[in-house]
Amino acid sequence: MLDSKIKEFIKKYIDEDIKKIILSSSKFPDIDIKLAVKIISARRKLNSKMYEWAERDDLLFANSLSIEQASSSITAKHKQKFCEGGVVLDLTGGLGVDSYHFSQNNRFVIYFERDRELFDSTSQNFITLGANNIIAVNLEVDSTNLKNYLKNSEILDGVSYANLIYIDPARRVKEGRRLLSIKDYEPDITQLKRSLLEISDRILVKLSPMSDIKSIVNECGNVTSVEVISVDNDCKEILLLIERGSSVKYMEVIVKAINYSKKRGVEELVFTPQEESAALSIFCENNLKRYLYEPNASILKSGAFKLTGSRYNLFKLAVNTHLYTGDEFIKNFPGRSFEIKEVADYNRNTIRNLSKIYPKANITTRNFPLSPSELKKKLRIEDGGDITFFGCSLSSGVKKLVICSQRS
Repeated sequence: MLDSKIKEFIKKYIDEDIKKIILSSSKFPDIDIKLAVKIISARRKLNSKMYEWAERDDLLFANSLSIEQASSSITAKHKQKFCEGGVVLDLTGGLGVDSYHFSQNNRFVIYFERDRELFDSTSQNFITLGANNIIAVNLEVDSTNLKNYLKNSEILDGVSYANLIYIDPARRVKEGRRLLSIKDYEPDITQLKRSLLEISDRILVKLSPMSDIKSIVNECGNVTSVEVISVDNDCKEILLLIERGSSVKYMEVIVKAINYSKKRGVEELVFTPQEESAALSIFCENNLKRYLYEPNASILKSGAFKLTGSRYNLFKLAVNTHLYTGDEFIKNFPGRSFEIKEVADYNRNTIRNLSKIYPKANITTRNFPLSPSELKKKLRIEDGGDITFFGCSLSSGVKKLVICSQRS
């Protein structure tokens, strides 16, 4: 546990440059500088994820990678709905954010972590946080040792069944390369699934937002639902729910695109891939309507490109331009809404004149030959202001600059 000296040191130097602290370590012979720097660095990174923990001066943190891979408090609270009042096994516990939140609405949680240093710091944090219904186990889980643990543990009094198994498999190899196929994750869910479904009816898997949903559902099998979770339009994770006995095919899987927005609250679009396949897009050709709509990041990741237009009775700009337009303002649209001020041709004359009219603007591109930064440079305008430029292609292939003011 942290003593009062190191707590005071961290409090005093929490905003100091890390390199300066390390270089001046000889001035603080009574302080474990390595530990202090680790905690300062961790608390800074936690600010955007778990501000409740970042503000505390009595928690320990083992390494930065565990913080990078940890869930945020918003996404962890979201997962609480998958199990209430039961027993949860967290097979890849890490920093313990998900275990902690599961413990808030369940009978107890068993937290497994193979890394000894990470296990020691996190299990101590559970005690500090008063999460007394979390049982921490330093174990690398496979199907055999998990069953043996559940069978032989005196603490569990013979419990051999869990209401939910949660797993957040490692998505990087040692060289830092990201893994996109679920079979390359560690552990491999496709190999563990059968034995895990003997312990629980339900497995919840957290996946990278970079994952290909269709291929992973097909590789994994027994998937009943997929949830794509974003926070303030930043896609954070994909949740895969696997259920014993399920024979649902990919086209029938329930997909939920969810965005937690500070401005607009919780946005949710629910559909099946079959509904997306059957939906028809109507294109606006060259005549955009009064309003422009940009779906949130979860919808774009989930692939509801045709369905978004048909559900909200909107015209799509082009097959690969995932922007929509209509004459009526849709208050509850799951994404950003804009009022179109003008639609300009993308040519030399337009580029020359726009910077005079709009010295500042926010730049976005969709199905456009330039990135936002490249377009900004070409237009010679500064970031900011109340105007947004969309560089995009219409269904005719014509490139346009849609100039808008944001509504929501």
